[in-house]
Amino acid sequence: MTPPPRPPSLRREIVLWYSVVLVVGLAAFAALSYVILARTLARAGTASLRQSALTAEQLIIPAHIPRVTVEERQVAPGKGDVEALLRRSRLPNGDVLDIYVARSGDVEGRALRTFLVISLILIPVTAAGAAWGGRTLADRILRPLDRLVTATREIGIGALSRRVEVPDRPAELQELSLAVNGMLERLERAVDALRRFTADASHELRTPLTAIQGSAQVALARERPPEELRETLEEVLEETRWMLGLVEGLLTLARGEEAQESVGAGRVELLPLLEDVREIGAALAAGKPVEVRLEAAAPVAIRGEERPLRQLFLNLVSNAVKFTDAGSVTLRVGAPVREEGGARVEVSVRDTGAGIPPEDLPRVFDRFYRGDEARARAGGTGLGLAIVRMIAERHGGSVRVESVPGSGSTFIVRLPVATPGEPVAE
Repeated sequence: MTPPPRPPSLRREIVLWYSVVLVVGLAAFAALSYVILARTLARAGTASLRQSALTAEQLIIPAHIPRVTVEERQVAPGKGDVEALLRRSRLPNGDVLDIYVARSGDVEGRALRTFLVISLILIPVTAAGAAWGGRTLADRILRPLDRLVTATREIGIGALSRRVEVPDRPAELQELSLAVNGMLERLERAVDALRRFTADASHELRTPLTAIQGSAQVALARERPPEELRETLEEVLEETRWMLGLVEGLLTLARGEEAQESVGAGRVELLPLLEDVREIGAALAAGKPVEVRLEAAAPVAIRGEERPLRQLFLNLVSNAVKFTDAGSVTLRVGAPVREEGGARVEVSVRDTGAGIPPEDLPRVFDRFYRGDEARARAGGTGLGLAIVRMIAERHGGSVRVESVPGSGSTFIVRLPVATPGEPVAE
């Protein structure tokens, strides 16, 4: 297959159009100058005839003799490019003085021809000089673009951490370089997220898959009664459910990291959402002496999407119920606080569980965090709090934790308050 013809380079386009515009402009300027010069020389020649006739008259007739009438008129030229003028003066005694003056147009013609020759020589010379200067200027301007092209060609999937050089000038190439660096940064984040997803999935799935394989091998090693086979299948089912939860959590994190934009703006009534979460939390706490309650000063609406916000608070409440053996889990909605950029509201989830050791607090939102033995025994994928942070940040908010070992933990979520004109989120 024949490759398509290569389009002309930007340098060639710049030099070509720069030269064409300059030649056309100089030609138009020369033509206009020629016309103006011809008319100016013609008027100057006529004025010279009048001055010559007046000077001759003053030489013939003394200045003290008055003139009754003075008239001037052009005389039809004879052969050749000759212009003639008649000056007729009538004296008081009745005498009439006629003065004829004439001039040849050769002087103006030679001047115009000289101007034309100079223009025809200077225009091509100037255009050639302009083309050379335009090429030099284009090389200087486009040199950073050449470096940008070379750098982008060298950057592959394994070198996304590299960045292209941002030139000092011109501003357009500076903006282009910054845009390319921004694109590389987004690609790097997406590839890193994919790599982390692959590494995390392979690491976390290895143990349950090994357990399933071992259970199946033990079950198939010899004939076993139905009760043992049922027990083995229940173990396999439990591991499978755990793996499904893990994969779902990893996919949620991967989609959130790939989506660079914030979630769509919508109006979500917070209290009905939290009441629904509270009811689910109370169902999770059934059989334990744990009370799940909701405290709110007044109704408030936040900006975001209902489904991810529901998942955020449900993760926090389910975590609190899971690690609280007795006591309470309290959802508390504070009063909105006005800040620069809009009002925000704090929603806290406080439990009376075992708390989190101080050394583990910086890592509670990391993937697969299961800090102490109590948390490891409680099961789970270790992705719930990582998902909470991701959803909060995508909503333009934040989440933090405060905890005292033996006294429980408090997770505080800050979210932007919706404006009255925003539509209701679906």
